Amino acid sequence: IQTNNATMTFSVDDVSLRIAEEDRSGNNKGLQVFGTITKEPVATGAELVAYTGFSASNYLQQPYNSDLNFGTGDLSIIFWYKLTSSATTQCFVHRGDGGSGTWGSGPIIQIEMDTTSLEMQLANSGFVGFDQVSVPVVKSVTGEWQHFVGVRKGGRMHIYIDGVKYGNVASTRDLSNTAATTWIGQRPNASRPLSNGYMALLRMSSTAPSAEQVKKMYDEEKQLFNENAKCALYGTSDDVKAIAYDDTNEVLHVGTSSGRSEFRGLNRINNTTTAVTTAISASDGLVAEQ
Repeated sequence: IQTNNATMTFSVDDVSLRIAEEDRSGNNKGLQVFGTITKEPVATGAELVAYTGFSASNYLQQPYNSDLNFGTGDLSIIFWYKLTSSATTQCFVHRGDGGSGTWGSGPIIQIEMDTTSLEMQLANSGFVGFDQVSVPVVKSVTGEWQHFVGVRKGGRMHIYIDGVKYGNVASTRDLSNTAATTWIGQRPNASRPLSNGYMALLRMSSTAPSAEQVKKMYDEEKQLFNENAKCALYGTSDDVKAIAYDDTNEVLHVGTSSGRSEFRGLNRINNTTTAVTTAISASDGLVAEQ
């Protein structure tokens, strides 16, 4: 570079380029892929994909994100999982500032399973004091997709599996950690990768759903794990031009330049291929569009 008639040189070291898996929420804070992670449809012909192939060197990670400093308040961690075996200890989610052989010096959030239970843990540094709620590992059926919801709501922790609540543990532990990294499918201290499982539809939030909302979530999302289930807008465009809801038939119509996609719940049940540019009106099965 040149400045004030003086010529200088410099070098940049440790540069890397990594694939980023998008955060589909409005926050737009995605995950980085370390190593190689496999994406597969959750069922034959389905549009929804799952992530697998986790190991000590293959995992997803998010750098420090202040949105995940939950303090002493409510939180929820939600995902779908499928096990190929439950005979090993493996970690789904870990948030902390530790590295290889250490838990670090700040609070920890962790969801993992061993041969007896699936556990959600909210811990002080080094697990010197922690709150834990668990569900017996026999509730996780090998080879089947299941819905996990871990919450802290109003100072109490619960786990839901497929809409059914387990556990009731007090927790007001402060979880803010301004040096924390979030690991998906692995944890840094004493490597425990999700080597025998799949994950899909991961979400983390500073709000916690009610039992009724968890059950509704499970009932609607499980339709996406059926063979040939469609969940995306038809075509190549995600630029939505118009939306209309037919409350008689409970069908949502979404128009893009690729056509009109029809959704019942979260499933796309039909589509057209004529571009929508301006508006849609729908009532009792009759649709007008422009």
